[in-house]
Amino acid sequence: MEASVTLKNVSKHYQRKYALSGLTLGIEKGSVFAVIGRSGAGKSVLMRLLSTLGIPDKGAIYIQGKSTSEYRQETATLVGYLPEHDMHDPWKSGWENLDHRADLLGLDRTHVKEVLDPWIREFDMQAELPKCPVSYSKGKKRCLDLLQVLMSDSPILILDEPTQALDHASRNALFRYLLRVRGEKTIIVASNRFTEMQALADRWVVLHRGQIRFDGTREQMIEQMEIPFVGEVELSEVDEELLAMLRRSHHLQEIKTYGKLLKFSVQGYREFQTIIAKLDPGKVISIRGDSACMDDFLNQLLIDEGY
Repeated sequence: MEASVTLKNVSKHYQRKYALSGLTLGIEKGSVFAVIGRSGAGKSVLMRLLSTLGIPDKGAIYIQGKSTSEYRQETATLVGYLPEHDMHDPWKSGWENLDHRADLLGLDRTHVKEVLDPWIREFDMQAELPKCPVSYSKGKKRCLDLLQVLMSDSPILILDEPTQALDHASRNALFRYLLRVRGEKTIIVASNRFTEMQALADRWVVLHRGQIRFDGTREQMIEQMEIPFVGEVELSEVDEELLAMLRRSHHLQEIKTYGKLLKFSVQGYREFQTIIAKLDPGKVISIRGDSACMDDFLNQLLIDEGY
């Protein structure tokens, strides 16, 4: 499968301490790639390097086959990057921030406003944008930064803790979008929210002290734990035909309905994905899956490796 992003022996250090050490991997085009790990593992450093804002001290990063060191400007245009920290000017209005971002990207302001109009409604930002972000809540500040990222329609999205501070409605809107563009865009997400990412990611990397301790599919991860997978899906409409179809599935161990919310358990992640594939994406409001918490997996992983 074609790689959208490739790392070859990438290292980065600060004050003689390695934040990343010898990372080599390829990220498939159109995949959802999750980077997880405890605080200080090196997740944000990696995301910044992938965004082209940073350059490795050793090794090389390639975006669609071009080195980020040699073709920095060209590769930067392929990436939409949401850092963990705020990326807006707190003393300019929301609209001024969006206009400034559009100018930096060389985008037509009128076209940008048309593209962002649905997102502005989804994030309930109509009343906020004329104001300065210094007066926003943390969640609205995050929404403004997401608007700046989404305006460019980049083929590669690099999202560092994208759901932090978001309210339920905004988080669900973002997840619906990621589900919709899955397979079309390459999505790289760093998060400590293990449960949220399980429903999206095709492949996982666990970082610990700047090194890769696990690299594989979600199914390979939970095979080590042998824990059943539990899913929750909220739909805009639930009919008896859909329920009958799901109940006939041999993948399903149990299903319960609470109005428009479905709760079900299956044997593993592959079965979870099979159930999700039976649903109409246009009717999905929110989705989540869970099998194990982050600490459980990391503790077991590091014990097995002698840490």
